[in-house]
Amino acid sequence: MARRVKKRIKRKPEVELTVSDYQVPGEKRIYWEGVGGLIAIFAIAIYNITYFGVLNENAPGGPLYHEYWVPAVVAVFPVLTWLVANIITLRPRNQRLKEGGLNSRVLNKNYPKLKAILAEQSRLLAIEEPEMYVLDEGTPYMYSLPGKTGKIVTTDTMLSALNDEEIAIMMAREMGHIKAKHARMMTVITGMRRANPIFKVLLFPITGLAMFLGGWAELAEATADRMAVLIAGRPALINAALVKLAVTSDHEAEINKAELEAYLDAGNDLATDADQIERHFKMGEFLGKHPALKERIEEVRGYFQTEEGQAAMQKMTEVRQKLG
Repeated sequence: MARRVKKRIKRKPEVELTVSDYQVPGEKRIYWEGVGGLIAIFAIAIYNITYFGVLNENAPGGPLYHEYWVPAVVAVFPVLTWLVANIITLRPRNQRLKEGGLNSRVLNKNYPKLKAILAEQSRLLAIEEPEMYVLDEGTPYMYSLPGKTGKIVTTDTMLSALNDEEIAIMMAREMGHIKAKHARMMTVITGMRRANPIFKVLLFPITGLAMFLGGWAELAEATADRMAVLIAGRPALINAALVKLAVTSDHEAEINKAELEAYLDAGNDLATDADQIERHFKMGEFLGKHPALKERIEEVRGYFQTEEGQAAMQKMTEVRQKLG
């Protein structure tokens, strides 16, 4: 007689950090304004086609008269373009992960430190542990993809550019995206912005959606930064990681990795030596060329000082204590 296997019931944690605890104010509203705007445009088009064409008794000889399939096609078209856009943007990325093979997958045997960070951060955020992949590429980056548990993708160049603590912080950012369910929309709108012009025209509803959600994508990144602050506990850590990543990615940057490390280690003490003054000058020039990065650094620092940020940090402390 077959033995019945009892299903494990996942217990909800007593204290849990929710998306609303770290989400940037207005992010959700702007998202639904963008999505709602696209839906409204097609709803108006369907109404006009149906009322003034299909059901218009005053124009029985009109080309749309009693052609009920036309509004149906208009209604289905944005859904179809969404599905096609997902295939176009996600398939090449997933194919790249497949080409990387099992060696690129973060497992205990090849990337034990990364695997341990994944497990720890998943416990803290009460989410299933996402898959993670490390690709052999010369560009430093890290992003998340949608999936059953989500996926985090990075490169060996990224791992070389940052220390272990900074890598954990950048992983926390992607965990924030996954918990907030940003990954699919961000992948699609980013992919559509870079897509072939022909695809942009054929999939114009999603091209329009990408335009509508430009502001949302920036706020979603700020939300992920907040998650990194809560995991790290110190804004300086995530800001150092962001600056290092920006310097590594900018081949025209006049400050090299060694100079940047020395600058960050010395903090703001300009009295250290003449070299530190020169590094400070170079960093000022670099940040002047990257105003978005400068604003991002200020936002991260500012969040930690707000009542909202302090409340979220207190909640994160409680979560850590409950988990032991």
